[in-house]
Amino acid sequence: MERELFSRIVLSVFDQLDRAARYELVVRLAKTDRIIPDLADRLAQEDYELSEPVIECSPMISQNGLMQIAKNGGNDKRKSTAKRPDLSEEMTDTMIARASRDVVHELLHNMAAPFSVRGTLALLIFANTEADVLAGIARRALEDEEFLQTQMDILETNCPLIPPPLKKALETGELQRLAKTIEERHDGSIDLDGITYSRHEASIQIANGELSFDAILRTLFEEGRLDAAIWLISRKINLADEVVSDTLKSDADGAIMRLMLQTGIHEKTYRDFLKARCAWLDRSTRSIPELVMRYKSELKKPHQNPGQPPSQSLLKAVT
Repeated sequence: MERELFSRIVLSVFDQLDRAARYELVVRLAKTDRIIPDLADRLAQEDYELSEPVIECSPMISQNGLMQIAKNGGNDKRKSTAKRPDLSEEMTDTMIARASRDVVHELLHNMAAPFSVRGTLALLIFANTEADVLAGIARRALEDEEFLQTQMDILETNCPLIPPPLKKALETGELQRLAKTIEERHDGSIDLDGITYSRHEASIQIANGELSFDAILRTLFEEGRLDAAIWLISRKINLADEVVSDTLKSDADGAIMRLMLQTGIHEKTYRDFLKARCAWLDRSTRSIPELVMRYKSELKKPHQNPGQPPSQSLLKAVT
C-alpha cells in the first residue's frame, strides 16, 4: 500500500517538477523496487537524458513497457534496453529488425540476451555484408555455448545464409581467429578465403522491422538469394530441399502455387516470389498478374490450411 501510494503521488506531481528535480527523482528511483511498474514505465517515457538510468537499471519496468521501447523508442533508448538482463526473444528480435547496428552489437555483447532462430537468421543476413556483425557473431559464439550450439544446429541444416568464413570457422573451431582477423582491420573491409566483406550497411528492409517469415523471404527475393529462399521454404513446409527446388524449376504453375500456399505467405510475397523466379529461370513475367489473382483467390478459401511447422524443434521459430 505504501509503495502504491508513493508511486501515485509521484505520478500526479511529476509533470509539475522542474527538470533538475525530475532528474534527481529519476536517479533515486532508477534501481529501487519500491515503486510500481506504472511509475517506472512513465519515467522511461521521458527524453533519453532523464530516462536512461531507469531504462537500463529499473527492475520494475513492465515487459510491455520494454517492448514499447524496442518497437518505438529511439536507438539511444534501445541501446540501454539492450543491456538489460531480462529481455525476451521477442524484444531481441524486434531490436535486431528495427534498431541501428550499435544496438545489435550491444545485444551480442549482452550474455543474458536470448536469440531466437529467426533473429539469428537476420544476423546471418547482415553478416554476409557487414564485417562488424560477422565479428560479433564469432565473439558471441566463443563466449556463449548456447549461442554456439544454435550456429552449429543451423550449420547442420546446410543453411546457405551462413557466410563462408563463419561456416569454415564453425567447422574447424577457428572462431577466435575469425574474430581476431576482423578486429585487426582498420580500413573497413576484410579478405577471408578470397571473399571481401565491406562495412557498409546492407539495405535490408525486413517488413518495417518485423522478423516474419514473409519478411525474411521477401528480403531473400530482393537479394536474388533463391538458394536461401528454397532452404527457408523447405523448413517451413517440412519438405526436402531437392523437392522444393525441382518444383519451383518446373512449368507446373498449379503445383508451384499449391506448394507456396502451404507456406501461408501473403499475396504480395507470392508476387515477389514469381518475379524472382522469372529472373532466376530467365522467363517472361507476363503471366504474373493472373497467377497472383489465382493465388489470392485460393488463399481466401476457408478450407485452405497453411503449412505445418517443421518437426525439427530448432527450426520451429523460423515461422
